Amino acid sequence: MRVLIVSKILVVAAYRRKLDEIAARREVERLLVVTPPAWQEPRGRTVGLEPSGGAPAYDLRVEPIWFNGSYHLFLWPRLGRLMREFRPDLVHIDEEPYNLATAHGTWLAERSGARSLFFTWQNLLRRYPPPFSWFERSVFGHSAYAIAGSTEAL
Repeated sequence: MRVLIVSKILVVAAYRRKLDEIAARREVERLLVVTPPAWQEPRGRTVGLEPSGGAPAYDLRVEPIWFNGSYHLFLWPRLGRLMREFRPDLVHIDEEPYNLATAHGTWLAERSGARSLFFTWQNLLRRYPPPFSWFERSVFGHSAYAIAGSTEAL
């Protein structure tokens, strides 16, 4: 299986430790990880791509994002092209379901014939205003899987 993981938080090396475990799975033929060159925190701090310790068992691709620093409205402008080139079987968008990047990623995954999944810490039933409720509805409708960060999020 060809797996694509897209995540802004993977600029932090500690968060990439799990990727070697995923890449080592027997069913994973190839793992491609996409992260931006940096993430702009809303309070002005920039978190640059930290170097990994050693040679990773996956391919790391640094791609630009639009609207860097906007947690819910940032976007990966080259994601469609990247999916066409890589041809993933599974696309993991490591973002909440009410984010534009997640809605865009799940839509592109479906369009390319891949299954998709998202991650959530959301543990309260909330009704979001548009456009966030539209993003969430689209993600729920187009995702094959979800990963919850807590039992309350189930």
